[in-house]
Amino acid sequence: MSDNHYDYIIAGAGAAGLSLALRLASKPFANKQVLLLDRSAKRENDRTWCFWEKGTGMYDEAVYRSWENVKFHGPNSSLDLRMAPYRYKMLRGLDFYDYALDKLQASANVVVKKAEIYDIGLSGEDAEVNTSEGSFTAPWVFSSLLGNEEIHDAKKRLFLWQHFLGWHIRSEEPLFDPNQPVFMDFRVPQTDGSCFVYVLPLSRFEALVEYTVFSPEVWEKEVYEQATREYLRMFYKLTDFDILHVEQGRIPMSSYKFPVNEGRVVFIGTAGGQTKASTGYTFMNIQRHSDAIVERLMDGQSPIVPRSAWQRRFSLYDNTLLHVLVHQQMRGADLFETLFLKNPAARMFDFLDDQSHFLQELAIMNSVPRRKFAKAFFKELL
Repeated sequence: MSDNHYDYIIAGAGAAGLSLALRLASKPFANKQVLLLDRSAKRENDRTWCFWEKGTGMYDEAVYRSWENVKFHGPNSSLDLRMAPYRYKMLRGLDFYDYALDKLQASANVVVKKAEIYDIGLSGEDAEVNTSEGSFTAPWVFSSLLGNEEIHDAKKRLFLWQHFLGWHIRSEEPLFDPNQPVFMDFRVPQTDGSCFVYVLPLSRFEALVEYTVFSPEVWEKEVYEQATREYLRMFYKLTDFDILHVEQGRIPMSSYKFPVNEGRVVFIGTAGGQTKASTGYTFMNIQRHSDAIVERLMDGQSPIVPRSAWQRRFSLYDNTLLHVLVHQQMRGADLFETLFLKNPAARMFDFLDDQSHFLQELAIMNSVPRRKFAKAFFKELL
């Protein structure tokens, strides 16, 4: 094998790329050479992933905090949600990067290279990745790179940005309950799309406070900052605090069917359609997609994972919810309040994680305004 040829190349070392690389670093792939490329050394705490999971998870060693119960605030009610059989987990970006890269550097078959990726094309029967460090080929390339062209296509369908600004803050007063994270707080002005805040308490004095919006356009940084300060003043009587860390980002929520592959380039992460269109949650879908890719490779099949009837069903539900939000047929604050008021928490977390069964889904359908949702459902079905 030449120095620039590998069995598998992974383009992008975010959640999707690292999750797949960790699985390809396992014993069944010991004789396969893997190249992981990213323009960043991944040494910054640039994001936080939140997800819920049953029992012990693959990344528990890196999870920063986890909780058994969470709080939900709607416009008119507040609920204590019992997570069982799940736990709500907080995984900080830098903790995940350190955990994954340490394991990959200790593996014998994965090479991690810092390089700017210019383009991905074909070279004979192989895929080729052109970078600032040269060109590399492999029979299969897994890409999490999401370009402007894909976003342009996604905007032709139902589309919202999930955009956010998060502050890790420290207060002089013990204002936070370390055992009581706020999963969603919709008691904020709903003037531009659907707005909510989540609060992850790290101690009695520290918390991650993230202001999140579902809307067609992202905000200027100053708008998030003003809204977050007002939230802390209103609900925590907090005006004087230190900001220890800032994170900001945006995630596309769309009914667009992101391509599964393009020849020998297999798309992963958001680029491969793993972001849930109705909520923006991605992390657990990435894990299931990575498992499916690896299972197919171990069985001697191509790593192109076809969309199952199961996935198509949940895509239809997501598109229905997104349709209602995009066309403002029901405010997001009222929608999520209705869902959590009328359904047990475990049922809702199953549904939001694409793990519910049909009887649970029927109960959820019966808990929302039928006429609005039936109309949206059939429009998306057709």
